[in-house]
Amino acid sequence: MYISIYESLVKMGVEIDHHESDLYVPVTKETQAFLAQFPEMSVTMFTSLIDNKLWFDIPFMYEPFWPKKGQQSCNS
Repeated sequence: MYISIYESLVKMGVEIDHHESDLYVPVTKETQAFLAQFPEMSVTMFTSLIDNKLWFDIPFMYEPFWPKKGQQSCNS
């Protein structure tokens, strides 16, 4: 059974945020190890102006965005 990146992070109990289709998760040892499994993904980091913490930006992987647009995510 295939579990998407989004579903995996939710199942791990990772804090999730987003902007449009981009998935945001905090940079932790756990998220770093998980995302290291996908070296082909274009993941960047940014410092949040809200909480001043380092976050990963994972383009196009916030799955709840896609049904609203009538499309499937890049992960489907």
